[in-house]
Amino acid sequence: MALVLTEKLRLELKSPMGLLIEGDVESVMGRLLPMIENKRVISVGDVVSQNLIDRGVYPELVIVDGRNLRAEIGDGIDCDDTTTVENPQSEITGELWVAIERFFKDKTKRFKKILVEGEEDLAVMPAVLHGDGDTVVLYGQPGKGVVIIEVTEQKKKEISDYLNEMEGDLWN
Repeated sequence: MALVLTEKLRLELKSPMGLLIEGDVESVMGRLLPMIENKRVISVGDVVSQNLIDRGVYPELVIVDGRNLRAEIGDGIDCDDTTTVENPQSEITGELWVAIERFFKDKTKRFKKILVEGEEDLAVMPAVLHGDGDTVVLYGQPGKGVVIIEVTEQKKKEISDYLNEMEGDLWN
């Protein structure tokens, strides 16, 4: 079972869910990296994850699908621990939800990966909901830069409201 994005919500989510850091890769990374020091970093997306790794920043969790702008680029990120899940475009499956939830319950800080067969874009939402006050969730905003979401109770409420607008059910 899964939660499915509605057309109304799809339009709302075109706006960044956090702070958008705009610019070319070097200027974005130059501003982003000091902001995420000493944070539990979760990155969603192949390009943003690879850009972090290329600069020596290894997120505790990367969630990737081997695609950039829906074009196949392959899985080029080697991690200590990889979990593969299915998650179709515009959905959040129970399998993806549980994989993210398990990561947060595991208190070991390691470089782990969730490889999504399908699309990982909406993984941002369960990552924020399961995060704590030390967590930042990063994702790419195509053609613009990187969005950083600092996990707060207010942000969790906002994400929870989005999830309540989705159709379907994770568990039934």
